[in-house]
Amino acid sequence: MNNGWISLYRQFLDWEWYGDINTKCLFIHLLLKSNHKEANWRGEIIKRGQTFTSVKHLAAEVGLSEKQIRNSIKKLKKTGEIETQGANNGTLISVINYDTYQNIELVEGKQKGKRGASKGQTRGKQRATNNKNNKKKNENKKNNINDDMKIFNQEIFTDKNEETYGHAMLDEFFLFYSEPTQDGNQMKFQTNATWSTAGRLSTWSKKDFNGNYKAHKDELFIKNLNNPTEVFKEEDIATDEERDEIIGVTKFKLRSF
Repeated sequence: MNNGWISLYRQFLDWEWYGDINTKCLFIHLLLKSNHKEANWRGEIIKRGQTFTSVKHLAAEVGLSEKQIRNSIKKLKKTGEIETQGANNGTLISVINYDTYQNIELVEGKQKGKRGASKGQTRGKQRATNNKNNKKKNENKKNNINDDMKIFNQEIFTDKNEETYGHAMLDEFFLFYSEPTQDGNQMKFQTNATWSTAGRLSTWSKKDFNGNYKAHKDELFIKNLNNPTEVFKEEDIATDEERDEIIGVTKFKLRSF
């Protein structure tokens, strides 16, 4: 079982679960564990691309908790990477489209000589077709990322966010998370397993990397000096004594926050 090797294409970098460490690790482990050819095991036929195991065994082999294994199995089933079939003594896991990941001729080190010429021509045509399809897919992906970027921009630069965080901070946030990945098919924020724009903006403002958020709050504070009720409407950024001084139109002092 430990002999031989598996093929792992560079396109794996674009896989939607690649950024999910647990799920990626489990899927690669299943590729390694799955039968590369049909075999009998305890009276059962385990087909190519299948492995008979259990959540407990997978957790021990991969170094994750059983809960993490179950969550990753659920994700892989949801996106059609695997199928599972339960049994009294374990679970039969089938890797969908196993032959797509593992070319049987390469894995077994065999070549079909007699039909080589005809297959070569067929494969040449197939490669041309695939290249054409891939080019079209890449064009579609570029169009998709442009559309996604416009939607992402609209989601960030709302009137509410502009008022809360200021344009400078939003611009900094957008430039960071809209940066395209190396293949140009996704933006940085799309590689996160989970995403909440509101939550990320809140976290970004607390870190306030270049001071843009504080500058915005200072500007709002000074702008609303003639309307103290607005200044102190949502948060206390001055002591009661400093507030009285402002309302009394005397000197004022900003408290750092």
